[in-house]
Amino acid sequence: MKKRRGSLVYGPVPSRRLGMSLGIDPTPPLTCTFNCIYCQLGKKRHVVRGPEDVKETFPRPEEIAAAVREAVVHHDRIDYLTFSGAGEPTLNPRLAEAVEAVRAASEIPIALITNASLLTRPAMLEAAARCDLVLPSLDAGDRETFLRINRPASGFEIDAIARAIGELARRAPIRLEVMLVASKIGETNVDPEAIGNIIEKIKCIRPQEVSLNTCVRPPAEPVDPVPEERIQRIRERMEAELPGIPIVVVSTRPRARSKLLGGEEIAAAILRMSSVRPCAPVDLADALGLNPAEVGKYLARLIESGEVSRRVQAGRVYYVRAKEH
Repeated sequence: MKKRRGSLVYGPVPSRRLGMSLGIDPTPPLTCTFNCIYCQLGKKRHVVRGPEDVKETFPRPEEIAAAVREAVVHHDRIDYLTFSGAGEPTLNPRLAEAVEAVRAASEIPIALITNASLLTRPAMLEAAARCDLVLPSLDAGDRETFLRINRPASGFEIDAIARAIGELARRAPIRLEVMLVASKIGETNVDPEAIGNIIEKIKCIRPQEVSLNTCVRPPAEPVDPVPEERIQRIRERMEAELPGIPIVVVSTRPRARSKLLGGEEIAAAILRMSSVRPCAPVDLADALGLNPAEVGKYLARLIESGEVSRRVQAGRVYYVRAKEH
């Protein structure tokens, strides 16, 4: 089964971490090595140990580069070309080739967002090291929390993953991502012991920066965002125990830097963005360079046609592409 070129890239989307990011999706949808409790992509995920377990065909490097080349000519401002998407991008066994093909197609910096699980494989560590910036995740510092929060496929160990992230940090710029969560069923990684274990791993990794994040868009399971006051307390503890490493709390809203014009293009962009992650109207307005009221008109039409649906998280409305489309 071959992916259509148009499905390989999406955006640019406003990223709280990367400015305006043109997403690259090199992996079959909903295919990942983890089944994180905070995942925003729905419950029907395919959890695998590696590319050898994936039945679908991966897009070829030349296909990815062609899609990027076609997309960048339509946008006047893109901060990063970001390998991410609706699955774990390091599952693509030809990721290193894809990075080089994209680099040949554009001078825009290349980023990789990854759960870091496959960095334990030398080929994937090499692929990640070729990127201009890597955003690996570390949501736990101990095995018990790792199993509860990330729910990995069999065979993954948090100690080995942390060592691999540390090796990558010596070869490429990394911003370590820590997703702070508090589940309605009691699962959390923000109690003092869990945070202490994460800090111990960070001491060994020595990243260029640590980004503290929490759930903003609605996850598929009952997970709450961590209150800002608690995040600030965690930041203060990390700053005290990790001198020399910047600790940054991720902003809840990125700045607008892009504009799309045609009505059909706007509708298509909304569908692409909402197929990858739930989007609030203000997110879409920022990405499209439009007034939120104008975005609302397009959303109303897409809801009426059944192409998007609503979700509510913490009293805020988000829009996702309907599964049948």
